Amino acid sequence: MTEGLFQEVKKLLEIVEKYKKDVESLGSKREGLRSVNTHLELAIKESEEATKKIIDNILESTKIIQSLIKKISGINDNELKESLKEDMEKVLKILTESLTLLEFQDILSQRLLKISNFITDFEKEVLKILLLFGISEEKSEERKEELKEKLEELEWKKEVSQEDVDDILKQFGM
Repeated sequence: MTEGLFQEVKKLLEIVEKYKKDVESLGSKREGLRSVNTHLELAIKESEEATKKIIDNILESTKIIQSLIKKISGINDNELKESLKEDMEKVLKILTESLTLLEFQDILSQRLLKISNFITDFEKEVLKILLLFGISEEKSEERKEELKEKLEELEWKKEVSQEDVDDILKQFGM
């Protein structure tokens, strides 16, 4: 039974390693799941910045249109005045709707953050399984204590560094 568990963990780690190699092509300098998190965090940041800029542009355009609507009242040609006012009110309405549609950015950021957290948690759980397996199989009490310390350290960390991942995998010859 223990051998089967070890084989399953090994398969899972092979999948993660394959994934790490695929992710390297994304151009990140760091390997593995951390690279995916880096790209997700960058996507969140860039979409927030772009959205803020779009909102600023819409608000500025709205102010200009409102100012133009006020200036239109000075035009003597009533037909032209009404036509211009209607067109500007349509543009104002479109800008307001566009502003409302930008709510997607907050939803997108929340989803990307959830994915990022999932990836971090997944990586941590795989390492815990590996450590627990190592503790159960290890004959040396000293080595068991080292693995237990690593496991306890892993439990308290919010994020696992690439150095931690590499260190744990080296202990198991991976």
